[in-house]
Amino acid sequence: MAIATWSPDGKLEGIAIKAAGLEASDTTGSAVYAGKGKFRLKTAITAIVTDTGDEIYNIKIQANSRGAATTWVDITPNMCYGAAAATGDTVTTADEWEIIVDNPNDYQVRYVSNLVGTVGTGINYTLTAYSLLSKA
Repeated sequence: MAIATWSPDGKLEGIAIKAAGLEASDTTGSAVYAGKGKFRLKTAITAIVTDTGDEIYNIKIQANSRGAATTWVDITPNMCYGAAAATGDTVTTADEWEIIVDNPNDYQVRYVSNLVGTVGTGINYTLTAYSLLSKA
């Protein structure tokens, strides 16, 4: 699995599925090679606008296989962030979450975001995948 590499100083470096950047509309990210297996997905939100109280930012990870590279399947449920009135949870501009993702496919992963409600400025976040393998 080529999901992360070791830096010269021995730190585990992740693969960016989504680099930092503001999103204010539905987006499908570029595909990155991940291979089959489990990985740790870190979501780091650096800015989120919930001024009207009805904003929901749904983000999910999809994968494909070499045999069907144009067919994408969801490998995570929607990860929902946004206004507390809409999601039931308060999100601040310095929130981070980590989940374990089991990718049964052998090729690429990408993110898909769907923004619901009165989305103004939007959300700025990163998605980084880290291998669950440890250094020998």
